Amino acid sequence: MLYYLFLRDYSATEYAESIGQSDRNIRGIRETALKRIRKFYGGILAYRKENSLPMTLDEKYFLENGVRKKT
Repeated sequence: MLYYLFLRDYSATEYAESIGQSDRNIRGIRETALKRIRKFYGGILAYRKENSLPMTLDEKYFLENGVRKKT
């Protein structure tokens, strides 16, 4: 699903139609997947901080705020 939504740039509606699901269901699955990815990535960043490994300013911001920095 993430491949189609992010790399192939399908809308949730387009992807849902292609697999016979509702777009509401796809949006829910997408949000759940993104929450899990953010949580996993936060753990990686915490490990990097604890071990004094280099991090970008955006990574530091994400670790402190739980969201990406607005551009």
